[in-house]
Amino acid sequence: MALPAVAGASDDATVRRCAGSQPTGSSADELRKLAVEFVQSSNFNTVTHPRILNLSVAAIQDHYRRAVAGDCLIVSYERPVRFRTVGGDVSVVEIVIGLGRPDYADGLFTIDESGRVVEHGKYSGAIGIELRKAAGAPAGTR
Repeated sequence: MALPAVAGASDDATVRRCAGSQPTGSSADELRKLAVEFVQSSNFNTVTHPRILNLSVAAIQDHYRRAVAGDCLIVSYERPVRFRTVGGDVSVVEIVIGLGRPDYADGLFTIDESGRVVEHGKYSGAIGIELRKAAGAPAGTR
């Protein structure tokens, strides 16, 4: 199956938060752009580099559940999109970014076309900080 390049990734994509107010317009566009950059900055993931990250399926699922139970950002695509990351290409139908900390994005997951949760590691701290700022204050804080 040929997957579209990331260049058209903003088409047919929706951006939403797990908690708090929902992004719209230019705010949603900025969050989508930063989410893509965050994925592209990933050096490792649990599919391509399982021995490096050394996480069990249960651990990955636990990390994912914790991220979506709190404040998070979700970018969903109508069709799988291929992203070129530092650690290699990944196929994505959804990006999930944990926003549980007030200072930076604290988790990065993608969902592939078969519905598998993929955890990512060693991604850009600078983009994580920018993403957290762009998303606004965590839900429940002022």
